Amino acid sequence: MRLTSDTLRGIWAGVTLPWNEDYSLDEQSLRENLRRLVDARVHGIYTTGSTGEFYALDMSEFRQVVDIVTQVVCPTGTPVQIGCCSDDTRDILRQMEYAVSKGVDGLQFALPYWMELTDREVLHFFEDVSTAFPDTPLTHYNIPRAKRFLTGEMYSIILELVPNLIGVKFTFAGSHFGDLQSSIHKTPQLAYFVSENLLVTGMQLGARGSCSSIVCMNPGFMLNMFSLAEQKEWQKALEMQERVVSFTNDLAPLMEQFGLGGIDPVVDKGLAVASGFLVGHQRTRAPYIGWSDEGVQAVRTWLQEEYPDLTS
Repeated sequence: MRLTSDTLRGIWAGVTLPWNEDYSLDEQSLRENLRRLVDARVHGIYTTGSTGEFYALDMSEFRQVVDIVTQVVCPTGTPVQIGCCSDDTRDILRQMEYAVSKGVDGLQFALPYWMELTDREVLHFFEDVSTAFPDTPLTHYNIPRAKRFLTGEMYSIILELVPNLIGVKFTFAGSHFGDLQSSIHKTPQLAYFVSENLLVTGMQLGARGSCSSIVCMNPGFMLNMFSLAEQKEWQKALEMQERVVSFTNDLAPLMEQFGLGGIDPVVDKGLAVASGFLVGHQRTRAPYIGWSDEGVQAVRTWLQEEYPDLTS
């Protein structure tokens, strides 16, 4: 499917990477998880973002992940975006070149993140990417960890140089809500994606979907919430969004009680395993520490008792 700012919509699943005991990629579990997401009819699949532990992969492992994702998903017609993130332009372009060679539907990328870029450097980076891949749909992974958080004013300038930019993953939209509203207003031609706990509110402003981790717990829940919002059944959709907000708020003290880590891949992988939807182990690559087996079991029990609608 040709991705455009109009067709880039819905609930996209951020795929976690399961590791064997020796921390090599558990290919069998990854393939099974991809098949489960395709069968659930998510609107798209993306990988090698924060949840996909992009920072922990060397180039050969990046290729390995891209090969598996494209082999399993692309023949089904479910669109695929590959995350291409590094701390320099050269390596990002190398990742993009490989992903494009495998026939992916789009690329998602963050700014090089080690040292803060100036406005001139931001524009030069975007232009370098677009010049190298002018026919490939691009989505910007807009995240404060990259030290520059972009808003509509900058995107309006970027679009003059990068006509194949079709979307923005607008992270931490809750703490940048005014910026989200302004950005959608200034650049309505971009497909803005927000997190699950702001999906419905964001769609009321014009956001198009969510790059979701909760979809890897219970795809039906997230797909239904999006469908209700798309049909403008706001009250029902907002009730589901409030359920997600309550879930994230209630999860925090449980994680603290059991000493469970809170960064993206640790939480997303732990929840996906605890819910019963994804297979494989919840371990993450060092220096980050995945949830313990006891912690996963505690969360599983809690989910079954308090949030059965978010489990599979």
